[in-house]
Amino acid sequence: MKRQERRNINKQKQYYKTLAVLFVLFLVLFVGANIITKDKTFSETENRMLAGKPKFTVDKLIEGRFTSKFEDYVVDQFIGRDFFTNIKISVDKFLGKKESNGVFLGKDGYLIEDFSKPNEEAVNENLQAINNFSIRYKDVKQYMLISPTAVSILKNKLPMDAPVMDQEAYLQSYKDKLPYGVKFVDNYKTMYDHRNEYIYYKTDHHWTSLGAFYSYKELAKSMGLEETPDSYYKQQLVSNDFFGALSSKSGYDVKEGDKVNVYLPVNENSQNVVVNYVEEQEKTATLYSSKALEQKDNYEVFLKGNHSLVKIQTDTKNDKTLLIFKDSYANSFIPFLVKDFSKIIVVDPRYYYEDIDQLMQQESVDEVLYLYNANTFFNDTSLSPVLNNE
Repeated sequence: MKRQERRNINKQKQYYKTLAVLFVLFLVLFVGANIITKDKTFSETENRMLAGKPKFTVDKLIEGRFTSKFEDYVVDQFIGRDFFTNIKISVDKFLGKKESNGVFLGKDGYLIEDFSKPNEEAVNENLQAINNFSIRYKDVKQYMLISPTAVSILKNKLPMDAPVMDQEAYLQSYKDKLPYGVKFVDNYKTMYDHRNEYIYYKTDHHWTSLGAFYSYKELAKSMGLEETPDSYYKQQLVSNDFFGALSSKSGYDVKEGDKVNVYLPVNENSQNVVVNYVEEQEKTATLYSSKALEQKDNYEVFLKGNHSLVKIQTDTKNDKTLLIFKDSYANSFIPFLVKDFSKIIVVDPRYYYEDIDQLMQQESVDEVLYLYNANTFFNDTSLSPVLNNE
């Protein structure tokens, strides 16, 4: 009996050893495959640009920003990422979940991204950094617009009993915590009052140009800008088959694409610009990219997507310079600001590594705008290092 027990124990040991060896081999093969596989720049499944390998410097490593960016790079470039994402989506649909990969299948063809619990540590760090920045530049007017997303405004489109968090409560709470030197621009009521209009895309997480225009009007009141009548612009349809990031992310079978409109001045000679994509060393005379309409992500028609630093020179003669810290919601919003400022400097903290104080001085910034959507801002970890020059 004892001999048999020893045999069983030896078999178990051999079994676990074999499993361990196979697991190590699997890891080695997987790591090796990741090393030799060419990096991708775009995910068709998620309909977004993927993180590239960050440039290493000792300063960035000490700051911690290199480590953060490298983690994003590893996650985005993980071999088989799209395959495993599709497996998860299929399982969610099979289990009959109300949402798939963080996206609700709503009424009237709306796909609505859920609102996740804010990263409290990041929120507090951003608050402190914004406070410090407002003190350093107390003579610079500063504004913040954090827009609610569709999950908060289009509640009537959500599935019954959808378990969503109260995004509005977080927005109001954050508003109360902002330093005195930063004016909060509350566009919640504006968006809610227009909730029955086409202010959010059905297949994408962004607001439409119409939603951006209504919010711009709210910002203009706070900034004391000249009121812009609706007749100042004409809408031009540039796409009627845009299938956005949420259709890819969720895996839901969407039959009808979104319409993408751009707002152009009725007087075509009233809005001349030179747009300088600094890192790419490219200049254009338009805020829009027709090439984006030939690819999947039509939203990149606005300013060619996201860039670390963009400088926009306008023909407005007031010598006012606006600096914008932003996420992608700002891309379709910025065209409305062109008539109000001689120069607009656009910084996306997710990709910006330079000295922000130096930029402030070089460009003689008069006003600062923080422009985000709530989903991005409440989980953002890139803004505070930029403001603190870390």
